[in-house]
Amino acid sequence: VAQLMARLESRGVFGDRRADEVPSDPRDVRQPEGANGGTWIVAETLRGRVRPVTLELLGEAQKFASCVGSRVEAMLIGHGIRDHVGELTAYGADCVHLADAPKLEHYDTELYTGILARAIEAHHPYAVLIPSTVNGRDLAARVAARLGLGLTGDCIGLDTDPEGRLVQLKPAFGGSIVAPILSNTSPQMATVRPGILTACEPDRSIEPLTQDLPINDLGEARVTILESVSDESLEGVELEHSRRVIGVGKGIGGPENLPMVRSLADALEASIGATREVTDAGWLPRQVQIGLSGKAIAPELYIAVAIRGPFNHTVGIQRSGTIVAINNSSRSPIFRAADFGIIGDYAEVVPAL
Repeated sequence: VAQLMARLESRGVFGDRRADEVPSDPRDVRQPEGANGGTWIVAETLRGRVRPVTLELLGEAQKFASCVGSRVEAMLIGHGIRDHVGELTAYGADCVHLADAPKLEHYDTELYTGILARAIEAHHPYAVLIPSTVNGRDLAARVAARLGLGLTGDCIGLDTDPEGRLVQLKPAFGGSIVAPILSNTSPQMATVRPGILTACEPDRSIEPLTQDLPINDLGEARVTILESVSDESLEGVELEHSRRVIGVGKGIGGPENLPMVRSLADALEASIGATREVTDAGWLPRQVQIGLSGKAIAPELYIAVAIRGPFNHTVGIQRSGTIVAINNSSRSPIFRAADFGIIGDYAEVVPAL
């Protein structure tokens, strides 16, 4: 344990800052048909801020857009949203298309679908990428159905083939493989999971370019929101922004053993996450579930406590800076994803840490 802590200290995981490095992307592809139409990112905001997944999609779009000669364009729908244009531009949008009106303040299926579908028909983009959020999944499916387009949902990665086509990566066969998917309709559409990709470094020196979308004949919203209530008990559950996270597996035996893990979390100023088995059992809330059916995180330090580590969990921690695994079985798959591993009883290791 002492050696492990020394190695973690040398990696700087207990420091004040984290330096994310985005690897270069030396793909050699030709420009596909339709690339001049632009790669579109449907931007989302939450509580007055651009959601991180939007910035992640802009960063990824920059990579393959530069390969195929396509512009990166953001689509932003809402009310009072013009203040976000500078941030979207800094993170990679060459142009921001705006639909700004009071009736668009809250997400409305019919209105948002109409705006995006008409914009696609008018501008013929190369690809349309949408966050795989509650609203994003609804919007993507409805737009795809209205326009008769193929849609790959909940992707965990994007690539381009030698022909310049967008390759959408999605787990298959219970997570045992990652299947490449290519669409035979244009534009290509996909929703992408939050936390999987990496945002680029912002360049705030770029002058924003905007274009207003027509919204005069959309009609009125069919649903009126009278009141919005936020569950304050869940406000702090934001694993995506935590610098250190301790993941809890079913191997701890039961919820009565969580205080031991919480003590370590307090000592490290870490958040607590969990596997699906733990949240299904009700030991911890669903909001802290990590993995394919939960959240994807990118902390500086991730400590997996009594987690077996199948693919559907490790896909959610692949962007972690340093992964430490604690398990009493040397054959646990979690050790293949870990930078450091301790084979032993978590009940002895955790207090020592």
